[in-house]
Amino acid sequence: MKPLVSLCMATYFRPQLFPESLASMLAQTYEPLEIIVLVDGACPESIRVLEGCRDPRLQWFVTERALGMVPAWNAVCTRARGKYLLYCADDDVLLPRAVEEQVGLLEDNPSVLFCHADWEYVDDDGNHLSNAISPRGRYIERGSSAWARFLAVTGACMQTTVIRREAFTEVGGWDEEAGLPGDNGLYLRLLVRGDVGHVPVITCKYRVRMRNPDNWERNFRTLRDNYALGVRHLTAPPPGAIGELTKTRRRFFNRLAMDGVTLRDTAPSAGERHSLLQWLEQHVWPQTMFGRLCEGASRAGASRLLGMLVSAHARGRQRAKNALVSLRRVAEPLLG
Repeated sequence: MKPLVSLCMATYFRPQLFPESLASMLAQTYEPLEIIVLVDGACPESIRVLEGCRDPRLQWFVTERALGMVPAWNAVCTRARGKYLLYCADDDVLLPRAVEEQVGLLEDNPSVLFCHADWEYVDDDGNHLSNAISPRGRYIERGSSAWARFLAVTGACMQTTVIRREAFTEVGGWDEEAGLPGDNGLYLRLLVRGDVGHVPVITCKYRVRMRNPDNWERNFRTLRDNYALGVRHLTAPPPGAIGELTKTRRRFFNRLAMDGVTLRDTAPSAGERHSLLQWLEQHVWPQTMFGRLCEGASRAGASRLLGMLVSAHARGRQRAKNALVSLRRVAEPLLG
């Protein structure tokens, strides 16, 4: 008999999008399945949608006062009874076979604590934008190796990620201390204890809110939260990652530097740009050679040079090294 899977969702005042997300969970082909929904903040429209659903697999509950994003994730996931669970956001859409492949890999490989898949980006109206497909295909990666990758950037889309519920509970669930990257905080804790898997199948439509994009302050907060999460985990790496810790640390700070440059170019005001640059100068740029070059270019107001630095770093190891040798001659004098 196949194991029970729990699909979990918390919805917060998205009555236009929530019905489609709920319908996608109800349309799953996998059995046995339970579907658990939290209406966080008691949105009347969402409650009416749930009241009209008679599917026996569905259970739902309401909080009168909103818990907040990551606490709501935990509130709904702690009610799961399945051997495995998957969390779906209330504006995304699961494809009908959203968990079969991940469950199969997990069942065959006890050391794997979570398994993720590929996904499709869609716009507000559900129109296709692009696909996010891992070039590695189907794989299992040792936790200590994957931990270094996940430290630099979240390595899994949560709407595609099936997690062993027992392991989820043992590490304390989604990381409420991490803030916005609460999903990656969980993955990093899991990777200290076990491995990660990936299956080469698109299992969800991830909605990019183009008419209501994340505001700049939220993106700045995400950058700060990613910094705090990474610094915290660098102090307690898994044993297998200790030998590569210097490289992992450099990769982590270089990624923050690149994200900071991108955020700098979209700052809505001079004051907000100044606050960002102060934070980068204090926490990020002094940590690596790449960061110091970014700092030098920023002090000189060399926006084009900053763009060249980020572009060079993204090209690949050798090409980036060659470009940075040349750029270093230009940027280093700017540091004084």
